[in-house]
Amino acid sequence: MKLKIFMILILFSSVFTLNLLTGCGEMVSSSNNLVFPDSSVSYIINVEPFMRVKCAYSGCHCEPPNNTSTPMTTWFELMGSENLGLVVAYKPDSSILIQILEEKLPHNYNAFPHGYITQNQIKGMRKWIEEGAKNN
Repeated sequence: MKLKIFMILILFSSVFTLNLLTGCGEMVSSSNNLVFPDSSVSYIINVEPFMRVKCAYSGCHCEPPNNTSTPMTTWFELMGSENLGLVVAYKPDSSILIQILEEKLPHNYNAFPHGYITQNQIKGMRKWIEEGAKNN
């Protein structure tokens, strides 16, 4: 009996720990507190969390089968040949992503709610592309 309880506790602890570790990235999921620096924008620290929270979630730009549009969950998807022009390194004005964020091109499914994406985030994405859209 004690062994059975012990095994159940181990299983529960393992599941809890796994959820905690894999869910850590989701801690910023409801926040406009994703603040970009003025320079040296990092894909891993700044861009990837922004994309995950604001664009690459279920029903939008996530991985199939839960997406309705172009997947944008990885650097390779942003820069890949199948998404030619989405991000053009060193050329934010030529990048479709920036044109959409700055509302120069329409977003296919709906407009972003006012304040959903902050000016700091748009400027940060622009700066990342100006700096070469590195996978850093």
